[in-house]
Amino acid sequence: MTIPKPIRYDVDTWLCMRTDPVLPKAAIQRLRDRSGAEKYLLIKWDLDPAKRALMGVHDSLERANELVVYDNPKGGPDGPPIGRRA
Repeated sequence: MTIPKPIRYDVDTWLCMRTDPVLPKAAIQRLRDRSGAEKYLLIKWDLDPAKRALMGVHDSLERANELVVYDNPKGGPDGPPIGRRA
């Protein structure tokens, strides 16, 4: 199974869709550090902003997107369809 590409929301923000066809699983925001290098903040997304959480800072959009996993169906096999645990 291939991982879907993130959807560009604006010039520095992407939304990662996984199991739910309507609500994003994560958001990725591009920032620059003090040296000017691009960094990509991986944020667990939720409708309630208080439940959103920073999951990591990565050097590329592709790497941040790879780390967004699918939800496991209840009663389904142990592990996501892309073969990695959450």
